[in-house]
Amino acid sequence: MLVDDIVGEQSAAGWRLSAAVHSALAVNGERLHFTVHGAGSEWLTVTGDAFLAALLMPAMALGEELVIEAPVSPRLHRSARTVMDIYTAWWGDRHRAVPLRCAAPVPPVRHASPGSVGLYFTGGVDSFYSLLKDVELSTDAEHEPVTHLLYANFECHHGRAYDRLLGRLRRAAEKTDRQLVLIDTNVRSLTQRVTYWPDYHGAALASVALALQGLLGRCLIAASDHYRHLPPLGSHPILDHLWCTERLEIVHDGAEATRTDKVVRQIARSRLALETLSVCWRSEPAHNCGICEKCLRTMAALEMAGSLGRCATLPRTLDIQALRDVRMPGEPERDAMRSVATDATRWGRHDIVEAIEDGLRRYADTLDGRSGDPSSGPSHRSHGEPVAGFSPIRDASTP
Repeated sequence: MLVDDIVGEQSAAGWRLSAAVHSALAVNGERLHFTVHGAGSEWLTVTGDAFLAALLMPAMALGEELVIEAPVSPRLHRSARTVMDIYTAWWGDRHRAVPLRCAAPVPPVRHASPGSVGLYFTGGVDSFYSLLKDVELSTDAEHEPVTHLLYANFECHHGRAYDRLLGRLRRAAEKTDRQLVLIDTNVRSLTQRVTYWPDYHGAALASVALALQGLLGRCLIAASDHYRHLPPLGSHPILDHLWCTERLEIVHDGAEATRTDKVVRQIARSRLALETLSVCWRSEPAHNCGICEKCLRTMAALEMAGSLGRCATLPRTLDIQALRDVRMPGEPERDAMRSVATDATRWGRHDIVEAIEDGLRRYADTLDGRSGDPSSGPSHRSHGEPVAGFSPIRDASTP
């Protein structure tokens, strides 16, 4: 896999960083791009960093050497070896380490000032928790607050529903005095034939942040799981920081709290969050279907926090039978439900625990943790199937 002709140029939508990808991946000559709305040219860094993060896993999946004909951060180049080791340890049935060659690195460049702080924000529980926590911490003199909310349009959404979602994101940015940055990219569509989004999304998020090193000195990725339970996932405390460079720090944020804890500590107390919460990945942007596993586990958390009736974007009552019957097509979904059941046990909501346990029993006889719903045909691991997650991972995208 050869990556060359890396350029930064102005487009109709904003400044664009793009590269030619010569590989079985890009059979029609499609360029990999990151287009930043409203950006100045100084926001982009015309290096190979973003493309290394975006294409490392696809190269491993295809068994192709990754050659980037552009300078790459020495720190990132070294860390890529560890990333490959982790991918192989977790998903070695599909990913093996490959040779990596880059142009001679330039001397490390550091920001003269710390740079801005970004947070990936989709309006979901995980990113809203990180945002509201950051607002609280802003009174601490030692805290370096988030300045920019990043929304990466991995799904290439457009139209009225997408505009409604952007309206919610802009409202959150305005109410918290942050600047919203929109990024269009084809990184997911270009790679989805050979990658599985829950495994890959952390690298995709890192690639967008690495494209914006002219703006950012630090970037937060909201955690999906709790420190006490950290299954293999594309965004993870042992992975995210490995995408750092000499000028950009990437931080996995929020793993100190479970999903229910996040709702109780921040979401349930925020009128802004309860009026704009967007978690669903099955329906159109800015609409929560109220019946998928992600909507239902979010509703269960809100119910335990005593705030479901005040959430304007989800049904006001929790249907326990629907929670019992909901499809959980993959291990990430089932694992997330187990976490909700653990929280429900702590909160004494045995009706929620029993409903989830009944639902999980349908999958108890599958051959392994990656088998799909035995009644629904192909395994959930098939490439390109929509999954719960951000597009940023379990935040709808969304992520």
